[in-house]
Amino acid sequence: MPTNNVTRFLDSRKIKYTAHELPPEKIGAVEAAQILNVPEAQVFKTIVTTREKGKPVLAVIPGDRNVDLKSLASFLNEKKMSLPTQKEAETLTGLQAGG
Repeated sequence: MPTNNVTRFLDSRKIKYTAHELPPEKIGAVEAAQILNVPEAQVFKTIVTTREKGKPVLAVIPGDRNVDLKSLASFLNEKKMSLPTQKEAETLTGLQAGG
């Protein structure tokens, strides 16, 4: 199983989890939950957000949730957070969106 930033974070904090490999084609949290036969809330997704100045912020959230940009901006003491386009998100992360 490949290591990524999320698994490194979980490992560094000794948080137990089960990682699953999914098909290589792009799928979202709903499709991943269906393949794994688990509730969507048990599948996590990484959402890229951007701010006016500074580096992008990644939010790791349950598959059945959405990022509240106003709350995130407030938490980070930012005026505004926004969602980049799919192409921008892929450029920022080097990862394919939805997969």
